[in-house]
Amino acid sequence: MTSQKQIDANQENAQRSTGAVTQEGKGVISKNAIKHGIFAKDLILKSTVYQESEDEYGKLLYGLIDSLSPQGQIENLLVEKIALDFWRLRRVIRFETGSIKKYLDDVLEAYYNPWRDGGRYLSAANIDQKITETQSYIDWNKKYLQYLRKGVVNFDNLIWKGKDIESNIKDDLYIIANHIDRKLIAEGDGKKLEFGELDLPALKKIIGRAGYNSDQEVTDRLIELYTKLNETLEKEIDDLKEQKNANVMADELNAKLCSLPPVNSAEKVLKYDKSLQKSIFQNLIILKKLQSSLS
Repeated sequence: MTSQKQIDANQENAQRSTGAVTQEGKGVISKNAIKHGIFAKDLILKSTVYQESEDEYGKLLYGLIDSLSPQGQIENLLVEKIALDFWRLRRVIRFETGSIKKYLDDVLEAYYNPWRDGGRYLSAANIDQKITETQSYIDWNKKYLQYLRKGVVNFDNLIWKGKDIESNIKDDLYIIANHIDRKLIAEGDGKKLEFGELDLPALKKIIGRAGYNSDQEVTDRLIELYTKLNETLEKEIDDLKEQKNANVMADELNAKLCSLPPVNSAEKVLKYDKSLQKSIFQNLIILKKLQSSLS
């Protein structure tokens, strides 16, 4: 029979305990723990990615000690085992939540928004921004086309200014030059054209060889090119809007399909979950039997 002195000593030791935690154990993480943290052999996980709280485990352990009132070393060890199982059960819940989130992210990355911008998936916000920017460019082109159709734009100076708009004439001439037969462009000028290094006189000379010498000829060609450009940009906006609607549907569908992690992972987690619950109940039964026998 355990003496009262030994019982008191055991209780005091239990209050000081933080479970199966040692300085050596804190620095060691099993290979399985690196994968998902559930089957870690050490109690408190410490890594650069995720760290468990010793204080939280201590609160769990001391709360169980207060609730179960263990007497003696065996009962205290049983309570520590119950605390450990509850601690691991929390990992199961975190793993389940994390697996669902990761699976959703993987599926959405694979199927969500095939429209790419420089290899980067466009979110709904990115699509809205791109639509706004494109529409702004279309609106500017339409306003400039009005002046071109009135025949009031001249191409003598670098910048032409209207009442509520201005245009860089070099940009206009570059648009025309980039749509003429490359055979009409000297080899040296071709490289400069590619890198945007031509000045206004050189650009006029190049487009002049293609038959665009007078302001009216340049104007007519710009009206044609800007009109086609606007048609292309408006088609891009329609495609962006269509893709945005498709993304909304993909969100709804994938959220329904991806409510569980992959089957192989789920089965392992569920089995581990059941084993932990079984271990908790078994230890509680043993503890209660011991306490009943001593009462």
